[in-house]
Amino acid sequence: MNGSTLRPIAFMVMPFRKRPVPNPAEGAPKEVDFDGLWDRAFRPALEKAGYLAVRADIETGTVIIKDMLERLAFADLVLADMTLPNGNVYYEVGIRHVAQRTNCVLIAAEWSKQLFDVDQLRSLRYPLADGALPEEAAAVVRQCLLDKLGKVKNSVTPFYELVTNKEASSVFREQLETISSFQAEVRAARMMHSPEKRKTQVTSLVDRYTGASLEIPEVAFELLTLVRDNLSWEALLLFVKNLPEAIQQHDFTREQTLLAKSQLGDHLVAIAGLQELNTRHGDTPERRGLIGGRYKRLWRAARDERKEREESEPGLQEQSYLDDAIESYRIGMNLDLNEYYCVSNLPWLLRSRCGPRDEEEAAFLDRLTVLAAQRKIDRGEDDGWARATLLGAAFRVADITEVGRLVKEVAREGSAVWQLGSTLKDINDTVGAMPESEIKQQLVKSRDLLAALIK
Repeated sequence: MNGSTLRPIAFMVMPFRKRPVPNPAEGAPKEVDFDGLWDRAFRPALEKAGYLAVRADIETGTVIIKDMLERLAFADLVLADMTLPNGNVYYEVGIRHVAQRTNCVLIAAEWSKQLFDVDQLRSLRYPLADGALPEEAAAVVRQCLLDKLGKVKNSVTPFYELVTNKEASSVFREQLETISSFQAEVRAARMMHSPEKRKTQVTSLVDRYTGASLEIPEVAFELLTLVRDNLSWEALLLFVKNLPEAIQQHDFTREQTLLAKSQLGDHLVAIAGLQELNTRHGDTPERRGLIGGRYKRLWRAARDERKEREESEPGLQEQSYLDDAIESYRIGMNLDLNEYYCVSNLPWLLRSRCGPRDEEEAAFLDRLTVLAAQRKIDRGEDDGWARATLLGAAFRVADITEVGRLVKEVAREGSAVWQLGSTLKDINDTVGAMPESEIKQQLVKSRDLLAALIK
């Protein structure tokens, strides 16, 4: 091999084939032909820059994985397209960041937005208005890479830039110990049976952990959750105002802010804000559940007003709110059947609508709710709502034995651990719709015991 054929290797990390763009922003195509990007833009640009351009094969298997890892570790340049939130691409970028100090370049279409952590990293942006990539568009992308690649390829990766030496690591261990101590205080506050004592402890934590402490996401989000669950919605909005800008803009913070606005009466504002988050960052079961919950509140209010007027037939607006709640929860359920938040809200709403096959679907979803919530508990992944969800399901199917067992657990562990507030609203609806019977009387007694625990 003579010197003229010896070229550095550029390994391309990117999706394959044509891929839809989730919730495309203004100016973005609905679909991107990534094979076209490689063939007509990326590979020609890399070859013109003097590299031997290589892209990963589509096949899988231990040998291919070994080849992929070696290419990530030893290639002279890794170019990673982050336009879509592709799990394989993110994983491979992480490997390269640790494997080599430099020559890992992130690229993305100008209109794309990366996930929270990666969004903070510098990336080379290229214009891409037409996902089919005609030659005119391909030429623009090629030139963009050629103009910018040399300026950024020697940038140090975050791992080598931020994880420096043993002394810094010891500081990190001290911070971990401090965070561990903080989390122990959080757990202690949550376990207090007295609501007043919990409020006092939460207020103390909020007063003590301020300023730079709130730059740490674990601290900010734990405190935000404590304020939400133990103080007031007004207190939550005030707390958010004191958070650093980056934490304020995090999806979780924005979701909780919109939830607070809804709890204070601005349901439509909250729905619009949550839909905007979906448009910008993609659908999630959590956001779909929050949207469904806002429509459910609007439906309940319309239903209760109608009953006060002693009208038997629901109006179009009331029916629309109910349909919208069911639709939102259904979308969230289909995004992830293992998440019980959305599915657990559907049975009662379907029975309230009482359309064709609604009862059949509700019965199936009651069983699915129990399986999904129990799975979370068995896997040690209970987020504080799994057992409350089981409690609501037990009331819906009138399982007196299970209701009694769960009520005793609530009494033993304290209502704060069980997140009972919203569950009781659903239980009230369930019991209120039952015909008079001995079973209903027993369920009413259990419901009243639960209500007394959160006063």
